[in-house]
Amino acid sequence: MRFVSILVAATVGSVLSGATLWACTPDSSLTTTSTSSGTGGTGGELFGGSPTAGGTGGTTTDASVDNTCGYTTEKANTHPVTLYIMMDKSSSMAGFKWDAAVAGLTAFVSDQASAGLTVGLRFFPRPPDAIPACDQKVYQVPDVPFGLLPGNTQPIVDALNAAAPDGFSTPIYPALGGAILAGIDNALNDPNVRTAVLLVTDGTPQGPAPTCGGVDPEATPVIEDLAKTGAEYSPPVLTYVIGLPGADQTFANAVAAAGGTDSALLVSNVNVEQAFVDALNKVRGDALPCDYEIPKAVGVGEFEVSEVNVLVTYSGKEPEFLSQVSACGEGWKYDDPVNPKRIVLCPDTCDKLHTDFGAKIEIALGCETIIK
Repeated sequence: MRFVSILVAATVGSVLSGATLWACTPDSSLTTTSTSSGTGGTGGELFGGSPTAGGTGGTTTDASVDNTCGYTTEKANTHPVTLYIMMDKSSSMAGFKWDAAVAGLTAFVSDQASAGLTVGLRFFPRPPDAIPACDQKVYQVPDVPFGLLPGNTQPIVDALNAAAPDGFSTPIYPALGGAILAGIDNALNDPNVRTAVLLVTDGTPQGPAPTCGGVDPEATPVIEDLAKTGAEYSPPVLTYVIGLPGADQTFANAVAAAGGTDSALLVSNVNVEQAFVDALNKVRGDALPCDYEIPKAVGVGEFEVSEVNVLVTYSGKEPEFLSQVSACGEGWKYDDPVNPKRIVLCPDTCDKLHTDFGAKIEIALGCETIIK
């Protein structure tokens, strides 16, 4: 899971014992030294030069931050992500597609980069029983209950290994409808949770009946309407689609677009397992949030909104400051410039983070905001 922290200015004279010092040079490059002496503090990291109080507010237009500021770290608050995986186990999935899907999902939930995601899993179609085949609410309940990874990894892996592609139809209408209902429930329970559905299939809708609630459950516009309902809910429930070999590209793309995720991720017959893993990683990256709560210290007036900076450390690279910008591309901005509540990363920066799961975001308080 991507590391996120807040950097808060230290008080006068509070060098943290055994901490790492981050020295800010005028050209904004960052160097590190270490210290084993100090007069108190709470532990963690220091950012800045001498351990004096933070700056005096205001803004600056270059990449240098007042190096008389000292910082210590604490955890930042962002939106958690809940993902409901709805997996096709119809008979057409048998063979290399099923094996690739099981291996790919196992790797996905076992990956350290997935830690912190809340994931539930359900297979469709369900075995025949006395419950009406069109009933979406049955699919609202996952086979593997929602749980935080990595704690929920083994139950999901066990369920994947125990399942088999033995279904006689592909009832996407009730399966997707139930998954979206579950997403809405999650959103109602906690509006701060980002909820998404992942539909994994190799086909198009087939069944479960000639009509369901007066509509054709095999019609693409009907399935689109389900996905659109989720995407337009507040907060939204997005629908991702991974189409394995055999999936209808037009159908898969239409459902994904209606579900707010632009287009489906289609897996070809070449290196299916790796292509499936790549698709899962893209879903994970797209689902991760790119906005963060403003630290409470700003909200209560200990620091001004003009004393906030954002730093990013991409994998294998040195930390760098992101500029606050008015026209978003690379950098960050406030959700509301008059009454800000969240720090929002711009699309270009967000895209980079979505492909770099080792990246580190830090929010620094106490020095003048870098504005571009």
